[in-house]
Amino acid sequence: MFSTTMRTAVAFVLATPAGVAGSVVLHAQDSGYVTQTSKGRVTLELWPQWRDTVLVVQVRANTHAVELSTVNLGEQARLVIAGTTIAPFSAGQLSGHHAVAEVVFRLDRRPSSFAITMRDVPDVPLRTLTWPPADADGRP
Repeated sequence: MFSTTMRTAVAFVLATPAGVAGSVVLHAQDSGYVTQTSKGRVTLELWPQWRDTVLVVQVRANTHAVELSTVNLGEQARLVIAGTTIAPFSAGQLSGHHAVAEVVFRLDRRPSSFAITMRDVPDVPLRTLTWPPADADGRP
C-alpha cells in the first residue's frame, strides 16, 4: 500500500519516441524508484520496489477497451539490465478492466539502472520504461 505520509509526488510528461504510444508520467515514491505510466488502450502504471533479493514491480492496468485477462505478465514482461534480458521469477494475473498484479525478478543486487519491457499489451507492440527515467530527449 502507498504511504501518503512518506510519499512525495512529482509529475512530468515526457516526449514519447516514435512507435511508442502515449506519454509517460512519473511519480516519486519512497522506494527509491519512481512510478511510470505508459498510455494506450491499456494504461499501465509500473512501480518497481526493491525487497531483499528481488525486484517487485507492481503493475496497475486500466482499460475500458479490452479484457485484461488476455495479458500474460509472465510472458510479456521482461527486465533488461546492462543488455541482459531477464524473465520474471513469478507474475500475477490481471483480469477485468482495472487490475493490479506483481511481477517479481530475482537479482543478486539492487540495480541502479534498468528497463522493463512489455510486449503486445493492446494496442502497443512494445513498451519500454527505463529507470532512471529518460528525459524529454530520450537521455537518462
